[in-house]
Amino acid sequence: MQSKENNETENSIKTVAFIANVYRNRSHADVIGTKLFLGIPTDEGMISPQVKIVSMWIDQIDATDTGVRLSEMHGAAVYPTIAEALTLGGDKLAVDAVIYIGEHGTYKKSRLGATMYPRMNYLEQIFRVFDASKKVVPLFSDKHLSYSWLDSKWIYDRAKELNVPMMAGSTLPYAWRDPVFQHPLGTKIKEAVAIGYASLDSYGIHAIEILQCMVERRKGGETGVRSVHTLAGNDVWAAIDSGKISKELVNAGVNLIKNKPAGSMRDLVKMPYAVLIHYIDGTKGSILMLQGYMDEHWAYAANAEGKMVATEFVLDRSKNISRYYPLNIQKFIVTGKPTAPIERNLLTSGIMDTVLRSLNDGEPKQTPFLGIKYTAEGYEPILPGNPRPTGASIGPWPPKGYEFLER
Repeated sequence: MQSKENNETENSIKTVAFIANVYRNRSHADVIGTKLFLGIPTDEGMISPQVKIVSMWIDQIDATDTGVRLSEMHGAAVYPTIAEALTLGGDKLAVDAVIYIGEHGTYKKSRLGATMYPRMNYLEQIFRVFDASKKVVPLFSDKHLSYSWLDSKWIYDRAKELNVPMMAGSTLPYAWRDPVFQHPLGTKIKEAVAIGYASLDSYGIHAIEILQCMVERRKGGETGVRSVHTLAGNDVWAAIDSGKISKELVNAGVNLIKNKPAGSMRDLVKMPYAVLIHYIDGTKGSILMLQGYMDEHWAYAANAEGKMVATEFVLDRSKNISRYYPLNIQKFIVTGKPTAPIERNLLTSGIMDTVLRSLNDGEPKQTPFLGIKYTAEGYEPILPGNPRPTGASIGPWPPKGYEFLER
C-alpha cells in the first residue's frame, strides 16, 4: 500500500501537456521535454522532476521521432489534437501547465527568409481551450513568440486578455557564463555587443536574447527600441572600423573564447552579419553573427559604469547541455511565476522580425511599435554558479535504459 506521504508528494506534482512541432534527438523538444521526463542534470546534482508530462501532441512524426517512445515509457498519452492533449480527451482543461515547443520541423519560408513556424496558430488553439474552460494555467513557449511581429503582439495581447501566466524565450540567458557575470540592476550601460554564429533566421534570436537579458538590467529599466539596422558582408567590417560597433567590445568578447580556429576573423568569416539596435534611452546594442569563427560559441561585452566587461555564454550543443533552461521552466510551472518577463520576449520577437525586414530592404528600420517598457526587477532566474559545466551537468547522459537518446 502506498504511504500517505507518497500520495501527497505525487498529488503535488504538476501535470503538463507537452505540445511540439517535432520531437527527436537534439531537438528543442528533446532538450526540454526529456529532462522533465527523466530528471535535470545540474552542477549541483540530478534534480528530480517536479512536474509530470501526462499528454503530448506532436505535429510531425517520422522515423527519427523519440517523443512517442518516451511518452509510452512514461504513460503520457499522445493525442490527435492540441485540444485533446490539454483536456485529456475531455471537454475542459485538465492539466496544470502547458509547454509548447514551436521549433524544428518542415515548414515553408516567408518572403523575408524566416521559417514560418505556426506558433501563433498552435498557441491560439491553446488559448481557445483556456477560454472555453474559463481557466488558465502557466504556459511556456520556446524561443521568440512568432516569426511575425503582428503575430507576436497578438499572442502577447491574447495572453494578457486571458490573464495567462506566460514565459518564453531562448536557452542562452540560462547558460553558464565564463567568467560568472551579471549586471547588477541599475547599472549604467552605454553600449553592449552580443556575438554568435550561424544564420540570422535560426540563431539570431539567441544573440538578441543574450543582449536583451543583460541590457534590460540597466539604470531606468527597459525603454524599448527606436531603430534596427541589419548589415551583411563587408558592411559589417566597415561598421566595426568606423566605430558604429565598438571594436574594443568585439575583441573583448571574442578573446574570451577558448579553442577558436587559428587565423583572422575577417579571413575565416565568409559572410558576417551585424545588427545595430538603438534603444530609446540612447543605449547602443549590437549583435554579430560570425559563422566560421565563433561556431558553437557565444559572447557578450559591454561598456558599463565606464568600464569594459565581458563574458562567454557557454552552451555546448554537442553534449546537449541546456540544463538550467528546463530547470527554469520547471520553476515557472511549480510556482506560477515566470523567471523572466514576457515583455523581454515580445521585444526580442519584434527585433527579430525587423532584423530580416532591414536585411531584405537594405536599410535601417524605425520601430515606434517597439517602445516596450518593462523592468527585470522581481524576476529570479536560476543561473549556474560555476563558469562552466561540472558534476552531473556533464554526464553521464542519457540514463540507463534510454540509450536510444545517445547523440
